Amino acid sequence: MTEVPPAILVSRCPSCTLRYLPRAGPCPKCGAQTAVPYGLPPFGTVLARTELSSPAAGWPSPHRLALVELADAVRVLTIVDGPLPEAGSRVEVRRDGEVYHATAAPAAPAG
Repeated sequence: MTEVPPAILVSRCPSCTLRYLPRAGPCPKCGAQTAVPYGLPPFGTVLARTELSSPAAGWPSPHRLALVELADAVRVLTIVDGPLPEAGSRVEVRRDGEVYHATAAPAAPAG
């Protein structure tokens, strides 16, 4: 049996239906004061990536980052665990506290 990765929880505005990363305050598009939790699949596409050879104190070197687009055009900046993915590649995203991590996504099942 294959384990299903947990969804990435985002906020969904009931007024304009915008989906965005959870944050304090009103909807960034329409200003509505309420939002509801909404789960997105934990897979996305790398839009951009970089590797820092001299990161800020406390971060490992090399420090790899990727901007990942999830479903519904939600974008998140992630720390890359493992090799730096190419732009356009598929990654799996997970949240660890306030930090998002990306790893190479498993291959899609054949069939």
